[in-house]
Amino acid sequence: MALQRDERLGRNLGFFPTFAIGTGTMIGAGIFVLPGIAAASAGPAAIFSFLLGGIISMATALSMSELATGMPRAGGDYYFISRTMGAAFGSVVGLGAWMALVFKGSFALVGLAEYLHILVPIPILLTAVGAGLLLLFINFRGAESSGSLQNGIVVGLFIILTIFIGRGMIVLDTENLSPFMPYGTASIFATTGLIFVSYLGISQLSAISEEVKNPSKNLPRAFIASVAAVTLLYVGVMLVINGLFPLEEVVEFDTPLVAAAQFMAGGTGRLLIILAGFFATVSTANAAIMSSSRFPFAMGRDNLLPEWIIDVHDEYETPYRAIVITGLAMILLLLLFEVEELAKMASTFNVMIFMFLNISVIVLRKKNQEWFKPTFKSPLFPLPQLIGIGGGLMLIPQFDALSLVFAGAVILVGLVWYKIYGAGKATPEYTILDILEDRPVPSIADARKKKVLVPVSDPETEKDLLRFADTMSDETVGLNVIKVPDQMGLRDARDAELSELDQDYQDRDEIFCEHAATVEHSERCLTVYDHSVSAAILEQTELENPDMIIMGWQREDRLRSVIGGITRQVLREAKTNIGVLKGHYPEELNKITVAYDGRENSVYGLYLARRLAEKTGAEIDILHVVSPDTPEVEINRIRQELDKVVNKPGEVSSEIDLEKLEGKVSYRIEKRFSVTDTVIENAEKADLTIVGDSIRRFKFSILGGRSNRIATHAKGDLLIVKRYKPFSRQTILASFKKMLRKKEKLKS
Repeated sequence: MALQRDERLGRNLGFFPTFAIGTGTMIGAGIFVLPGIAAASAGPAAIFSFLLGGIISMATALSMSELATGMPRAGGDYYFISRTMGAAFGSVVGLGAWMALVFKGSFALVGLAEYLHILVPIPILLTAVGAGLLLLFINFRGAESSGSLQNGIVVGLFIILTIFIGRGMIVLDTENLSPFMPYGTASIFATTGLIFVSYLGISQLSAISEEVKNPSKNLPRAFIASVAAVTLLYVGVMLVINGLFPLEEVVEFDTPLVAAAQFMAGGTGRLLIILAGFFATVSTANAAIMSSSRFPFAMGRDNLLPEWIIDVHDEYETPYRAIVITGLAMILLLLLFEVEELAKMASTFNVMIFMFLNISVIVLRKKNQEWFKPTFKSPLFPLPQLIGIGGGLMLIPQFDALSLVFAGAVILVGLVWYKIYGAGKATPEYTILDILEDRPVPSIADARKKKVLVPVSDPETEKDLLRFADTMSDETVGLNVIKVPDQMGLRDARDAELSELDQDYQDRDEIFCEHAATVEHSERCLTVYDHSVSAAILEQTELENPDMIIMGWQREDRLRSVIGGITRQVLREAKTNIGVLKGHYPEELNKITVAYDGRENSVYGLYLARRLAEKTGAEIDILHVVSPDTPEVEINRIRQELDKVVNKPGEVSSEIDLEKLEGKVSYRIEKRFSVTDTVIENAEKADLTIVGDSIRRFKFSILGGRSNRIATHAKGDLLIVKRYKPFSRQTILASFKKMLRKKEKLKS
């Protein structure tokens, strides 16, 4: 027996280190830089802005806790959202989360420079750039004991700010808080959008979720405690500052905490707050660079970024390229934007990410995905999620044009990048439209038993369909339809034992019974009386909820192609995956050719080929056709994608024993002008050829033109596959037709 090896990650972060990471990245630059700016925007009512930001963050913290215990993987926000909404959303969120981190790092560098400027009058911009380069160098080389330093800074900040608030509550003058809302209610929401960057650090906890001990308890506690503690500190600091000075003085301070500390405790208080502000901003900026590799690593694993960007340095063992890109981007932003603009742009995408996280919990809860089993569930569901989403919707209109343009640009770049680089190879290979189904799509790892429905209509092809179904399923359901004339009632037909008069039915039933006696797994045969064979198949599909329907190919004449045959109607309206077998299922399956173009139907075809090969030992030949005019650069890109398809099938095939397929999957790239002719020619050389239906999600077609032509002219045995897409033009029209049929039945 071969030695089995497993690899696991050590979980060494307890509650307090996890709490320290969350609070340390939140308590940093925000509270030491923004109070004066926030007061200028909303007056003393800025206290409510920080409180509102805390409420939205607390609601989202509950969602993050559920997601993190259900998907404890590095990558945090990016991983959660991409697994719920697909790789396209992942591309946008990964880029947006990284950019938000970069903007917050730049913002922290400005704060660092402002506090250092109080002690040493060096130009702020020069200090910020110098500090950025120094932190970049330190992280490039690799810094040890950074976790202990982070814990020490957090403890020190809590002590200093708690003393600051306690002392301030004693000496503040409540008259300075009047008028409390000088700029109106709207200013509270606008200011919340400005200061929301202060809560960005909570994302750090989700990014390290796979490193936390006892995550079902420690992660939710750390999330909730971090947001609660930081919100109380923010509100307390804002109350003290606005209570110590009139508003016109507060807005003039570059560092109002320093002025307040000097007012309360003289030079000693001033020095302590300067040091606290300095270390807090250093911690925030350093955390931004240290965390810069989290998102690129996660995206690189999912084939959304080239491996080049996450290369690890041979000597320093750091992801140096990701660190350098992040550090230089932070420094460049210092030269382009003011501190308030940096805060707003970091906040804008942070708000959107929080909304996506709350939406993700709602989707996963409602759709009961088998792979999502959180050990912590958000209480009062879906109220916290609705608060998080509603709060985000209130804040987005408050951002200025520059911030909204930035967010729009990030979304556009992310989608374009996915289309150019990630489409067809990125993980996961499903989309939000697929996840909205009531059960996992077959391309996701699914441990439950597979069920295949076989509508049997022709005794000549029945054996082939049943044998093919047995290879693909744990349970085969044979569907035998007795077509009843419109002039006769269905119950009357059954009572009259109409089936005894149908010789074809008798033959089909006999074949099925003989076949069922030869197999080990579950076999069932349904007999259905109906006026319409296609309607019977569609109805039983909804009742049985199979993973796949397997039907025989029907060559339709010109008249039937106009009015629609049984196979065509089922292809159009069935809410499940479908395989149409033309010819025979070979007695011996040695070679399977898969016509592959990277689209979802051909990906599903390759998935089925792997399942067949695992059971039969067949070899898989992946055929990809390109035009002879295709540039060599594009061919090399396709070759790299096919290499990954062969060697790194990823999550989509985790239910298949890949060891059995080792060395049996290969690919070819043929340069031909006609894809159809190439597939037809190759079909004669294989035992079975699998072709993905060429229909696209929102194109109206009954069976894609290319796959239809291949099926019509190919001489070898052929399987056309179509993966069910719940939100497409066809399924929307099918639902409409079903509603009309129900109305007609009610009328009759």
